[in-house]
Amino acid sequence: MKIIYLSIVLAFIFFGCQQSEPPTKPKTLLFSPITPEYLQATAAEWKSTGFDGFLLSGIMRNWSDDIWATDGDSTTRGTDDLTFQRIKACNEACQEAGIEDNFIKIAFYSHVPLWTDDDAWKSISQNFFEAARFARETGCRGITLDIEYVGEQYDLDWEGYDYKNYTSDELQSAAIIRGRELVQAMLKAYPDMVFLKLPEGITYYGPLATNLFTGMVQAMAEANAPGGLHLLTESTYDMTSTIGLIHFTRTLESKILSVLDKSSAKYWKEKCGIVLGGWPLGYYRKILNKEGEFIGWSGKEEKFGNEIVGSYADKSSRFSVDEFRNQYAGLLLGSKQYCWIYGHGATWWQYSESDSIKFGKNKNPSLPVDENFADYQAIVRDKWISTDWMQSVAKKIKFQSAGEFINSFNFVDKFMVAGPFGCQTCDNFLHEFPPEQKIDLQEIYKTEKKDIRWQQCGVDLQTGYLDYLTHFKQTDWVCAYAYCEVISPVSVEAQLRVGTNDMGALWFNGTNILSQNTERSATLDDDILPVQLQKGKNRILLKVCNTGGNWGLYLRITDKDGNNLQDLRFWPE
Repeated sequence: MKIIYLSIVLAFIFFGCQQSEPPTKPKTLLFSPITPEYLQATAAEWKSTGFDGFLLSGIMRNWSDDIWATDGDSTTRGTDDLTFQRIKACNEACQEAGIEDNFIKIAFYSHVPLWTDDDAWKSISQNFFEAARFARETGCRGITLDIEYVGEQYDLDWEGYDYKNYTSDELQSAAIIRGRELVQAMLKAYPDMVFLKLPEGITYYGPLATNLFTGMVQAMAEANAPGGLHLLTESTYDMTSTIGLIHFTRTLESKILSVLDKSSAKYWKEKCGIVLGGWPLGYYRKILNKEGEFIGWSGKEEKFGNEIVGSYADKSSRFSVDEFRNQYAGLLLGSKQYCWIYGHGATWWQYSESDSIKFGKNKNPSLPVDENFADYQAIVRDKWISTDWMQSVAKKIKFQSAGEFINSFNFVDKFMVAGPFGCQTCDNFLHEFPPEQKIDLQEIYKTEKKDIRWQQCGVDLQTGYLDYLTHFKQTDWVCAYAYCEVISPVSVEAQLRVGTNDMGALWFNGTNILSQNTERSATLDDDILPVQLQKGKNRILLKVCNTGGNWGLYLRITDKDGNNLQDLRFWPE
């Protein structure tokens, strides 16, 4: 992770000027409810489109299931099992077509037992042993585990924890043990398996998700399992900024390494990786009644109006072809061994009449695909990894040490910060708190709960992120202000490149030039704001509001083309 070059100049010369071989492209996986029979019949077509593997759902749906009972007969084990025969035939056809990375997908769809319940988890481990055995013997590459549906169970204050016979520390220790046990059971059945896990819960779930994850990596590391553990991301579904996606990898990698012990971190860097995910097709939106209450889902308004049709009725695009091209380039450049695409229903195929007869009448696969579907297919097939310039930027983001990274990308690395202001019943974004009216860094703001003073805060030097969660105790339904000054030796056209979590506003030399009243994750360069830096001092004030979860911002300054600006100075220093 921390490769130290002789200097920033040498790094720029190496990455910016030399012509290098194109990077090895990760394999692209698709998660969509495709049946093994349809995949078997169309494997060659999928390979020609650019897909290298599939996450197969419905084979072992939940952690509590016996995979050998999926066919309705729990007494069959091995080659006599009908589901086994279906998946083996599918994998043989896929491998003949060049698709070698299919996975059995399992999920925590229902609440898992108490982490301290040894007997219950012993049974679960046996289920995972059988799933891994099934995967190995049918020719799957490994197992995928989706832990998202029980998100509340990762919080220590979940209502299901009574703490009568255990402490919070014991609960966290038990979660680590469960992660270890699940992996140990799977490796016993399938030592060479590749283990995929989703989503990146260590960034937004409670601490038990991190405990579970660290236990899993520990067990993989202790076995030196060759397949590695690979973490699939969902926060990236809507990201269409190539540079933002690449930077997301650096940010998540830094977080992962911060929670792993030394030997696990070494194993992670050698054999594991981040699997960036995109979601280009399959559109739905909430429909509310006159009272503002949710009543159902619809598709794009121009197609369905406000008719309640369900969340799978519209297979249209979620963003444009060009935006997906940029997103997919980011997935390829930011991922290591795999990247993945989420298909919301059968968004990547459409049954013909004969298909419906052969593979069963199913409404969703028979619905029409997006009108520009061929263009989306072409992007996956062609695997364009952006420009040479972007590839050089990707190398810098991935490999530069902390100091080099901050300097070469012109991050503002220190701010004067005041907060938190607001409350859950306030419209914190629209309300003008005192710093918006006048900036006085000596002023003390009186609030009901506390006196607020300006304080100097620094960004994470690995990522450039100003993380408010590390500076404030109250972090839900609040906002904070960050102030800095940019001193330029000349008047010059520039860009302020901003990312905020959640809502963000920015004033440049007293003029509001950003007002983004949307809940979102902070992404590098989410907002690109053209400005004219005046000679001397330039004042920047940022307001960032939070509804819950992560809270913070990115700010960097470039020339009008997105390149580094020389000789700028920042205050505070």
